[in-house]
Amino acid sequence: MEPIVKLQNISKKYSLYRKNSDKLMELFSFKKKKDRSFFAVRNISFEANKGETIGIIGINGSGKSTLSNLLAQVVPPTSGEMRMNGEPSLIAISAGLNNQLSGMENIQLKCLMHGMKKSEIEEVISAIIDFADIGSFINQPVKNYSSGMKSRLGFAISVHTNPDILIVDEALSVGDQTFYDKCLKKMDEFKQQGKTIFFISHSTSQIQSFCDKVLWMHFGEVREFNETREVIKNYKSFIKWFNALDDKEKKRYKEENLHKQQTKQPDMSSSRMYTQKSKRKMSKTKKWGSFLTSLQIATLFILVVSAASLMLSNGNVQALVNDLLVKQGSKEEAPKKKILIQKEINHIGQVQEASAFVYKDNKKSEKIGELKFTDSVFVEEQYNNLFKVKYDEVTGYTEKKNIAITDNEKPNQLAAFSDFFPLTPETFDTSYEFFFSQIGSNYDEVKEKLRGLTEETTTKDGLKQLHYGYDNFIYRFNESGTVDTIITTNVEETQDINAISELALLKSNNQSLFYFLMKDYEVYLDFNEKTITFKKLS
Repeated sequence: MEPIVKLQNISKKYSLYRKNSDKLMELFSFKKKKDRSFFAVRNISFEANKGETIGIIGINGSGKSTLSNLLAQVVPPTSGEMRMNGEPSLIAISAGLNNQLSGMENIQLKCLMHGMKKSEIEEVISAIIDFADIGSFINQPVKNYSSGMKSRLGFAISVHTNPDILIVDEALSVGDQTFYDKCLKKMDEFKQQGKTIFFISHSTSQIQSFCDKVLWMHFGEVREFNETREVIKNYKSFIKWFNALDDKEKKRYKEENLHKQQTKQPDMSSSRMYTQKSKRKMSKTKKWGSFLTSLQIATLFILVVSAASLMLSNGNVQALVNDLLVKQGSKEEAPKKKILIQKEINHIGQVQEASAFVYKDNKKSEKIGELKFTDSVFVEEQYNNLFKVKYDEVTGYTEKKNIAITDNEKPNQLAAFSDFFPLTPETFDTSYEFFFSQIGSNYDEVKEKLRGLTEETTTKDGLKQLHYGYDNFIYRFNESGTVDTIITTNVEETQDINAISELALLKSNNQSLFYFLMKDYEVYLDFNEKTITFKKLS
């Protein structure tokens, strides 16, 4: 069977510049500059057959998104051979959407770009609108959409253009559980129709449940390509090993691998499609290159001289000098004005810091309150770097960085227990169902059923807690005396936090606190305390 996708020694190299002007200077430089380049992917080779679903995993910066753009033919490779027997379609958050156009206009534009006729677009447009399910926002500019709404629209368009190859790049990391299930159902239909799917995600649980094979990208290269279970097992082992390193070792490991990505291509002999040139053609290219460089320099010189002549003619020299003197004098005499930023906000916000002080006035002369992570406030206006907020009949000022403006149109993103497995102790992964079956039990019932009690405490609010230290669980009882909160302890930060953080409805500025929503629980992840708190929704 001939593969539907075949990549052989594919590389993508980007030139690195310190500033934009360096790009221009390089055009007119006589000396050959030292090649400062970066291989986002290097010597990638693999095949995918019709009907296969390939998962692509890897830590941040491993080249997953670059590979997805290559597969979707959004960018060409620098070298190597790529063959695709079918029409690809990329689904990423806002990929290919024009922010200035409405959702309806984007549907028409993207369908036209996929080669569909006007009559064909009219046949599918209602199905696209129904699938996206964004209501009246379909007629609003995309720049007003939340990331979840953009993902909904992008996915809906792509699956209705009937692609042969579907590339899904983290597009399902936003949006609610209902839409996620709808997308999985659609992709299952595609699998049954024999379409090839590339599924890029940080979530190993999503990859494991959906993909036939997994491609593990690591600092621009293929670390492993094999059956899903085998690759996921090895990937998790790597993450565990990496997290066992201290900070200096982690930094050194990353620097060594990034340095390899900035070195020259070791072996380009196997590159075909994008690299082959005959000696005769190379010779011609060098001659033309020298001629074009001379022509560019001559043109630039003529333009500079012409501009100077126009500027200095008709007594403009004295006028220019006088103008500069006037401006210089005005700068010296003019007092510096303090820029005042003041504007109405009138929007709901949430506290995104562990603690946020509220002050009586915009001079912060007196503290009148303190807010905690996830507390809701109404933001009335911005005054420089402060927000004027209102909560519990209190009005005051707090630092702008303390508050995240809530997107009311953003759909709830529901997490699952399995999403937290990369962070939690093994006891949670294997026994969470048993421990959570105690929700609703009273104090005496829990003590009687469970063995291994290590401590009994009371919170500042007077709520009782039972600690089961060997199992890394704490039960908290509400005012009625029943369990409504379960805390798992000894949580460890891993590379998989990138996937989990995408599900967070709120995260602190320093990325130590996260707030999630599950079907039946509110979830608070605290890396400072190394805990995850699950509170039953009332």
